[in-house]
Amino acid sequence: MNGAAIYHRATDSFCYSPDGTSLVIRLQSAVDDIVSIQLWAGDPHDWGRRPEADGGAWHWRCASQELQKIGSDGMRDFWEIRWTPPYKRARYFFRITFRDGSRYDYGEKGLLPTSPKAEASPTGDYWNAFVFPYINEVDVFKAPDWVAGTVWYQIFPERFRNGNKANDPAGTKSWKRGPVTNHEWYGGDLQGIIDGLDHIASLGCTGIYLTPIFASPSVHKYDTEDYLRIDPAFGTDEDLKNLVQACHTRGIRLMLDAVFNHCGKTFGPWLDVVEKGEASAYKDWFHINAFPLFPKGKDTGDSRDANFETFAFTTRMPKLNTANPEVREYLLKVAERYIQEFDIDGWRLDVSNEIDHVFWREFRRRVKALKPDAYIVGEIWHDAMPWLRGDQYDAVMNYPFGNAIVDFLLTKDWSKTASDFVYRISEISFMYPDRVIRSAFNLLDSHDTDRIVHLLGGRAMAKLALTMLFTLPGSPCIYYGTEYALEGGGDPDNRRCMIWDPTPEEEAFARFVRSLIALRREHWSLCADGRRQYVTDPAHPGFLGITIHHDTDRLRVLINRDEKPIPATVWKGLLGLDPSESVQNLLAESPLGPEDALPGRGAAVF
Repeated sequence: MNGAAIYHRATDSFCYSPDGTSLVIRLQSAVDDIVSIQLWAGDPHDWGRRPEADGGAWHWRCASQELQKIGSDGMRDFWEIRWTPPYKRARYFFRITFRDGSRYDYGEKGLLPTSPKAEASPTGDYWNAFVFPYINEVDVFKAPDWVAGTVWYQIFPERFRNGNKANDPAGTKSWKRGPVTNHEWYGGDLQGIIDGLDHIASLGCTGIYLTPIFASPSVHKYDTEDYLRIDPAFGTDEDLKNLVQACHTRGIRLMLDAVFNHCGKTFGPWLDVVEKGEASAYKDWFHINAFPLFPKGKDTGDSRDANFETFAFTTRMPKLNTANPEVREYLLKVAERYIQEFDIDGWRLDVSNEIDHVFWREFRRRVKALKPDAYIVGEIWHDAMPWLRGDQYDAVMNYPFGNAIVDFLLTKDWSKTASDFVYRISEISFMYPDRVIRSAFNLLDSHDTDRIVHLLGGRAMAKLALTMLFTLPGSPCIYYGTEYALEGGGDPDNRRCMIWDPTPEEEAFARFVRSLIALRREHWSLCADGRRQYVTDPAHPGFLGITIHHDTDRLRVLINRDEKPIPATVWKGLLGLDPSESVQNLLAESPLGPEDALPGRGAAVF
């Protein structure tokens, strides 16, 4: 037995209420180390006599249920049970039978050998137990109901479409295909997005996420100059109101980008500090360690040569002090303004993990007071559980999920086989409560990454990635141009101009994307809430089979990463299907016949 691998805490993803009445209780162990786990649970205050035990002495009343193994990451097994406490209070421990035959009770004291008395009657050490004191409804994680059924479309406004040449900056270039830089203007604006809404709606997307649109000297707008003004190159307040209205008319929700970790070097309060130094009324709006700001006598561009903190090490983006009451109130009013005056539907929060939790709790309170179903999404690239306890965000950008897909398709060292992918997805799923996974903002690429077609080396592999994106749980997002297989490496190449004159091949790719989105929207509840069973085959390491089931609904997803086709006898055998059965591939016009192989680098959904 490997007792050191046993782990549980009565909080976060290990013990939570999904609905205000029941508890999901989880435990992790070493892989293949355990035969069975019983949960012994009851109300902490429920005591009574047991005539058959200790001569009728008083005992804590508890009863047992079996945990089920729900996944593995190759080193750890993950176990789970759903239990409803009769009075919303819970005290519980685990009775574990290891493969070597030993039996232990596991609670807050750790692993203790199961006593002979416990073998004879349902009792345990009351003090070696975990406690979930009370299921308070207000503490239950709740994301907006509409999110799980939404398909997102991310737009980098300057490169999407030029709808109003009158607001083009000086030197604006003609729309083009191919590489771009971060210092070139192509005239994309809010009117262009309005003009492109019918295209977005035709794809089936029901949510739009815009990267920043507030006044800023840059193309990307992550160096804000004025949070209360739309960048003149993008349009006006009226243009934003028209965009929101046009979106809502089409059943599309709009989410804006809030850059509250830092501002730009042309932000008014920062300019005041640069001018007046320690005498500035705004000096406490920033993280200034000493004066002068630039001890070398000049701005080198690198904050390691300066006396103030910034985003990364660029002096163009001074870090805001959100612990300062004036800064906090200023930014919270910004968040409120765009809901009150423009009726936006959510906020994506840039570099949100570097801002204090106190700020985000108040942010949530203020935003939800105005629009209870607003969607709050943090940009966090790592384990984000501290922000997802129901008091801050509704979701984070689920980069680990997208990375798991890419790693599998690229055969990275840590993800060479489909089994490796299943391990990683199981690990990610176990990191969070189910309701958090359900509302996660899932993506394969963005303005911060290589584009998926470029990253995977072509359209065939990108189709596999998109198939996985749209059939796994969470709220999927595609980056503008992905529907036409738009290429592009890292920043700034990932911010190329949108394709508005697609070739026949690009149109064909768009038809595939539309079919995936239609599939997702038709089966969104199954994808969001269904349980998944994964099938892999050591003889075909690039084959992944996923069966999704929820109540009476079922969907099967097949992925073949490798170039060699997989014979029908193999993939049907792995899924337990009748060899003579034809199946309708929802991603193709014709069915997979009884003898049809799963094509190399191909996918099927049925």
